[in-house]
Amino acid sequence: MTNWVWPVTLYLGKSLLVTLWISLLTVILATILGLLIAALSQSTLTFARFVGRLYVELFRGVPSLMILLFVFFALPQIGLRTGPLTAAIIGLGLWGGANIGEVFRGALESIPHRQEQGARALGLSATEALVFVILPQAFRRALPPYVGQLTVLVQASALTSVVGVSDLLGSARQMIERLAYVGTGDSHAIEIYLGVLSIFFVICYALSGLASMIERCLRV
Repeated sequence: MTNWVWPVTLYLGKSLLVTLWISLLTVILATILGLLIAALSQSTLTFARFVGRLYVELFRGVPSLMILLFVFFALPQIGLRTGPLTAAIIGLGLWGGANIGEVFRGALESIPHRQEQGARALGLSATEALVFVILPQAFRRALPPYVGQLTVLVQASALTSVVGVSDLLGSARQMIERLAYVGTGDSHAIEIYLGVLSIFFVICYALSGLASMIERCLRV
């Protein structure tokens, strides 16, 4: 083990915590937005359905990187200033909310209408039919693809370094640049990037495995 390994490992370990923190907050924000968008899509109000559809089409049709750059660089021009970490969470959360919203919407719309009709025929109100009949079935169907979307959000967190966040990938690049200009000039890029790749692979593989396990357990 050479003398560069331990300092780089410690530095990347701290950056990994930043990446995990960003991923967690992004997932929370995207889930809240996704639930809201799914609710709007099922509304009886035409305007509410239009707003939900507009949000989905807008944020799914734009690369997540462009949303990050817009939040960080454009919003301050209208007085909405955010730090790199906040901008990253908001940008990825807006993008992820559109994708998760589609997952929830698809799950709700996959439930046959006769399920609600049957519940109403048994004397349940519209709200009770939704809570006790429709939502439990929709949740079972939405859970596996929802966990899959979490994998996508974790992968997207690698983009946050473009707005100045010291995430795992950005910190790896910084260490490579430093090592290239000190000592023997060897950047050790292969070893460092392989380490980062392995970390992302382990996280995403675990989430993918969780999605598969949930799908088998729920048999959906």
